[in-house]
Amino acid sequence: MNCRFTSLLALAILLGLLISSGPTALARTEPVKLTEEKEGFICPVFSPDGQCIAMTKDNWAGICRMNSDGTGLEELTPDPGAGYKFEWSPDGRHIACRVEKMMDGKRYFAIKVVDVNDQTVRQITGFRRSLGTPRWISRDGTIVFQTDRDGALEQMPAADLMPSETQKEPVSLVASTLKDLQIWVSQPDGSERTLVSDPDQRCFDAILSPDGCRVCYSVLAGGGSMAVAHTDGSHRTNLGYGGNPCWSPDGENLVYDITLDDGMVITGSDLYLIRADGSGKTQLTDTPELIERWPNWSPDGTKIAFSAGGAIYVMTITPSTSSAE
Repeated sequence: MNCRFTSLLALAILLGLLISSGPTALARTEPVKLTEEKEGFICPVFSPDGQCIAMTKDNWAGICRMNSDGTGLEELTPDPGAGYKFEWSPDGRHIACRVEKMMDGKRYFAIKVVDVNDQTVRQITGFRRSLGTPRWISRDGTIVFQTDRDGALEQMPAADLMPSETQKEPVSLVASTLKDLQIWVSQPDGSERTLVSDPDQRCFDAILSPDGCRVCYSVLAGGGSMAVAHTDGSHRTNLGYGGNPCWSPDGENLVYDITLDDGMVITGSDLYLIRADGSGKTQLTDTPELIERWPNWSPDGTKIAFSAGGAIYVMTITPSTSSAE
């Protein structure tokens, strides 16, 4: 056999092994539809034990929940705005959310906590003009939220949580977007604030990795790209165009959507996977008839829930030797 041909063949085999053995190489099943389109659901979020999924509707109206197999669908609260960045408590028994109402032509916000078991809802703050979405920061049931655009934070007891040996302690760091459209990370009391995003960019929608070591956020420049940085502001990496990212449970990968539009409405969307360092981009769906958005990873890393056309779907993913892009 020609030596040059032999070398090229060996190189091709080596490259194939490198591509197929990466951590984003996955086998995935056909998505299973759990609810009907008429329900109008968006933005599914798995509970900490993976047994339930909570979701909202267009314009973030209310919160509903169901079992992860699609059974037991019920409404938890109809409150306007409650579905925007709601968060499960670490023990999975409560959901903290920010609700809204209009008064004198202005929008006001308050924090409420929903008991998932008996559907009781408690309002724990008054209505205010400026109020961020809540985050659970400890197993004693404390939440934290931003109270103004300068980054002031407030902590408040929200619920009595049940001890659990299977769930990790929530990340206590807080990622905030201030009025300068920069991403900052701090302690829950606002101390030790560190600039994470590029000071020459305008950014928003920061989400901390499960281990609290990285932050993913959106960048206004470039038509809506995503970036990842360490919480000390180092290792900033642009991930390219995309939106609605969700961290994998191990904090090594992100699942997100890439949308197409005609300048007025979204005409298409598919789901993608990418490593936190920007490598290994993998397309998970390729369905022109569906507009898949708002992906969310199950706590055990084996499933991804998403919404499309008002329905909630779940696909199973497992490590594989299939090729990544």
